[in-house]
Amino acid sequence: MTNILNVISALAEAVSAAPHAKGERPRQPVVTISRDYGAGGEVIAQRLAERLGLPIYDETVLREVAARLNDDPSIVRMLDEGLGRAKDMWLYRLFSGKDVSPDTYRDTLIRVVLSLGRLGGVIVGRGAHLILAESCALRLRIAGSPDVCARRLAAAGDGEYEAMLAKVNEINHRRSKFVWDVFHTRLADAHQFDLTINTDRMEDLAEVADLLVPLARAIHAGKVLRRDLGDAG
Repeated sequence: MTNILNVISALAEAVSAAPHAKGERPRQPVVTISRDYGAGGEVIAQRLAERLGLPIYDETVLREVAARLNDDPSIVRMLDEGLGRAKDMWLYRLFSGKDVSPDTYRDTLIRVVLSLGRLGGVIVGRGAHLILAESCALRLRIAGSPDVCARRLAAAGDGEYEAMLAKVNEINHRRSKFVWDVFHTRLADAHQFDLTINTDRMEDLAEVADLLVPLARAIHAGKVLRRDLGDAG
């Protein structure tokens, strides 16, 4: 389980400390995972964290953003899922007198993710691959076609195929919209990732994660640099 006290300590450090020099390594490996719903990103994240001895940051990130804003997590969640519906946010401001602007949310999210990047860990979603673009991190995209993802979810007992297909499309759209609204970048842009894995024909997702362990360690050790790969050829 993630040690929240360590997270809070890192957040406080990020506010007061000078920025890290470019290329400086974090305490432990850092992996960011962007995933299509039903593509197995959560399974891969869990396995990677276990193999590397790292914490996972997913909902934790949202809770820490809420804590930094000193606000209601449910309101921040509304922002997280598409920067909030205008009517809902208007009502919230009317009755609470508080205002959580998209810029405030974005700035706080960036500070939180940068702080988590100092600790090391597996960071799921939240545009972390963009926030840590210049950091010592392995940035992964776990993708899958909607049909295969829906069938995988249905086979796991999550619901009927048709319902799962609709849910896959809805959640993927919401995640893409979040990244566009907050960072003005397309979520599926392959150039924003170090590696994109299509899990359509992969049955054992734990084995996929096992293959990624040496790469995550190599990047943390400074043996693999994205700028070197980009200059090749």
